[in-house]
Amino acid sequence: MRLYEFESKDILRQYGIEIPKSLLLRSPEDLDGDAAGKKVVKAQLLTVGSREKFGAVKICSSIEEVRKSANTLLHSTVCNEPVDSILLEEKIEALNEYYVGMAYDTDSKTPVVVLSKSGGVDVEKSRNVVKKEIDPVLGIQDWLAREIAKEAGFSSNIVKVADIIKKLYACFVKEDAKIVEINPLAETSDGRFVALDALIELDDDAGFRHKERSLQPRTLANRKPTERELAVKKINESDYRGTVKYMELDGDIAFLAAGGGGSITCMDALINCGGSASNYTEYSGNPPKEKVYELTKQMLSRPGLNGLWIVGAIANFTRVDETMQGIVDAIIEVKPRYPIVVRRSGPYEKEGLDILRTAAKAHGLDMTVYGKEMPMTKTARILMDKVSVYKKKVSA
Repeated sequence: MRLYEFESKDILRQYGIEIPKSLLLRSPEDLDGDAAGKKVVKAQLLTVGSREKFGAVKICSSIEEVRKSANTLLHSTVCNEPVDSILLEEKIEALNEYYVGMAYDTDSKTPVVVLSKSGGVDVEKSRNVVKKEIDPVLGIQDWLAREIAKEAGFSSNIVKVADIIKKLYACFVKEDAKIVEINPLAETSDGRFVALDALIELDDDAGFRHKERSLQPRTLANRKPTERELAVKKINESDYRGTVKYMELDGDIAFLAAGGGGSITCMDALINCGGSASNYTEYSGNPPKEKVYELTKQMLSRPGLNGLWIVGAIANFTRVDETMQGIVDAIIEVKPRYPIVVRRSGPYEKEGLDILRTAAKAHGLDMTVYGKEMPMTKTARILMDKVSVYKKKVSA
């Protein structure tokens, strides 16, 4: 889960890192009149990138300019993301701007500290970057933090920079983060270090350890979830057996896949055949039929569908008969008239596919069913040919 800037800064503040005085605005009317002096108005976005380049950060010198900027940014769209809130901050005059971050390196399987004396916009182009792997058992001791600061070129302010590194590492570990970064980290003329901007991305799988959090929901696409997405999230949490996932897209083909790796391959095949998925939906881990039924029902409730593709590789331990029964129960209830193509294999495959064929015959469904004899990706073309015929039929 990626956090908004104001959420990230609030967490950093709890670890003793200084942040600018600020006020979160969801409406221009939220201004309390205390906007004297230079202020920074910043659109709150989940999209990673330089907001300055897209006009989403504005420097204001008066309350009138603040109101004008707030009116411009609030409820606008930046990088295809709606702006629902802005952060009004005091303008910090920086003597120097640095970059400091923590991330998890999947190759070394260790946390990595990244430090640079060149912070701000386009920091990724800087060559003066120090990266240091951290032993997760030992953590960061004082001497190591100072060594990292020295290697990055810091001298008189080594102790203060080392202190920031240690606090950032503590935040990274205790909050179960995947990424924690400050960019820029400002050094002021009076020797303070202030986080002018921040980004934190949390590990969703560790959320059960942080019941105290009250973060607003968001999706893998870093936007607010739809009602169906929220419903599926509750369905997934309601039963520990198996997992179900659902994320809405912009197409018209309902996509119900089993297994993460195969689902990505099949999504590519659908696109290559001219199809566009209305959702990314995946189930795995042998979920019970009731869980799959609720998932399928939510997926099929979306208007504007022109086809349904139920696809999966050869399952290891997920029962095909159990999951297909849940899917069929939802299909019978929804009664779709568009074409349905199924390709599935695994334990109790014959029983599961027979359930589908029997239901199709009994309820007059336009359903074509395949087992392991048919490659998954080939069924994408079969579906899209049927969808083309269906669209012509309904538009005639």
